[in-house]
Order: sequence, then structure tokens, then C-alpha cells
Amino acid sequence: MMPFTQDASSFYATIYGGIIIGVLFDIYRALKSNFKFMKYFSVVFDAIFWILATMVIFITVNAVESFELRYYHFAALFIGFILYYNTVSKFILSIINKIIYLITSFFIKTVKYIVSISNNLYYIIIYSIHFLFDMIFYIPNMILATKNVVKRKSKNKTKRKIKRKRV
Repeated sequence: MMPFTQDASSFYATIYGGIIIGVLFDIYRALKSNFKFMKYFSVVFDAIFWILATMVIFITVNAVESFELRYYHFAALFIGFILYYNTVSKFILSIINKIIYLITSFFIKTVKYIVSISNNLYYIIIYSIHFLFDMIFYIPNMILATKNVVKRKSKNKTKRKIKRKRV
């Protein structure tokens, strides 16, 4: 039989497990309120939350009592969760929402910046290729066309001179 002080210390330690489950619950609520896709896959994310909560319970009970599960562990987990939920949950939830907002806005700004850089890079590459094709195809054609025009004009001048001489 354990002394009362050891039971009380394990009771208080298990309360911390309930507080950790409360924090996990607030993280889950914040994610669910900020991301719409979590509402569509609610069953999957509920299962993930409960798996994490079960892991916290097992880790807490293992750390406190080496898997000697007693009735007051459940009471302490519940008390810890209720204490957390009724005292600091709103404050922690608002902090988590702000952190999620900062992360998502940073991510969105980063993606927009990368897209704008790639868009500008796209136009730089396209215009460079366009200029290269102009240099390769258009300018020689212009030179040939100019050469042909000059030949025609010189032929016309010679024809005119010949006509003038005949007259």
C-alpha cells in the first residue's frame, strides 16, 4: 500500500495529463475552425485526436504509476481537463489561432512571392527566346528583303535610264 503523499503526488501529476489533453483539444478546435477541409474529414481528425489523447493518458499513467491504473487517475484527468477548459482555454485558443494565422499568412505571402518571381522569370525567358528567334529569323529576312528591294530599285532605275536613252 502506498502512502497518501505518494498518492496525492501521482494525483496531481495526472491532473497535468488532463491539462495536456485540454491543450490538444484547443489545438484541434483551432485547426478545425481555421481549415475548412478538416470539417469535411472530421471523422479522421477526431480519430487522430483521440489516438493522441490516449497516448497522453498512457504516457502519464506510465510516468506516474508504471501502468498501475487506479480510479483516481480518471478523476484527475477529468479534473485537469475541466480546470484547463474553464480557466485558460479561451486565452490559449486565441494564442493558437494567432499562431495559425501568422503561419498561414506567412505561407500565403511566400507562395505569392515565389509565384510572382516565377511569373517574372517566365516572361524574362519567353522574351529572351523571342528576341533570340527575332535575331535568328527576322533580321536576316529583313536584310534579304532590303537587299531585294534595293535590287529592284536599281533595276527600275536602269530601266528608266534605258527608256530615257531610247526616247
